[in-house]
Amino acid sequence: MLRSINLVDEGYWDGATVFDWFRRQARERGVEYVENEVVAITRNADGNRVESVTLKSGEMIACGKLSMRRDHVRHARPAWQGLIFRSNPQRFTWVFKADKPLDRFAADDRSSGVHVREIGGGTYQAGGHSDFDPPVDPEDFDMDHSLWENHIWPAIANRILPFQAIKVTSEWAGHYSMNTLDQNAIIGPHPEIANFLFVNGFSGHGLQQSPAMGRGTAEWLVHGEYRSLDLSPFHFDRVQAGRAIVEKAII
Repeated sequence: MLRSINLVDEGYWDGATVFDWFRRQARERGVEYVENEVVAITRNADGNRVESVTLKSGEMIACGKLSMRRDHVRHARPAWQGLIFRSNPQRFTWVFKADKPLDRFAADDRSSGVHVREIGGGTYQAGGHSDFDPPVDPEDFDMDHSLWENHIWPAIANRILPFQAIKVTSEWAGHYSMNTLDQNAIIGPHPEIANFLFVNGFSGHGLQQSPAMGRGTAEWLVHGEYRSLDLSPFHFDRVQAGRAIVEKAII
């Protein structure tokens, strides 16, 4: 299957810019961001509430009992750093220029594991992975240069003839964080620790789902329930029960 974005009323957005806008909006509303790493979590004597978190810097942040917003800990780390199911296969990216730029954007589907999109000015970004796709060490960012020649470029050039003459300008390796149960988000309260909330496991869905997940988490913090969308099917108890959410519309 070949998909395309036409010339009118279609396109894509810059995820980094959108997230930066989210952060600026939140700061204007009084949200304080702390950039650090949690190295320890202290629970109460019964073990059913988080009392404080300790940061790598040595700072300890208490979970107060008077403010709903300060009373909860949100777990939003990438899945490969998580406390639950995790997988971090590598994903490789190349940026290239074409001798004959397209007037439309085209993308391959999952049958080849290759995707490509325009990023402006006759420049394109392609990515993919090899057929052998195991989890790797979180610190492994080694580039597989043979993958481009043997798999990525042939797949692109076979589908898009002008891409038979292109020049790679940059490349890098990254990780694809994945909830291995069903590749869908895990959100909501921990079943045993009352003030511990999950917001993770998106497996690539994060950009499109973040507004709804953010609103749902905010409603749970303030009201103790969802009021816009019922997100309870994404709760952690489905992981414990092995109850996967089967996504039928992924391309």
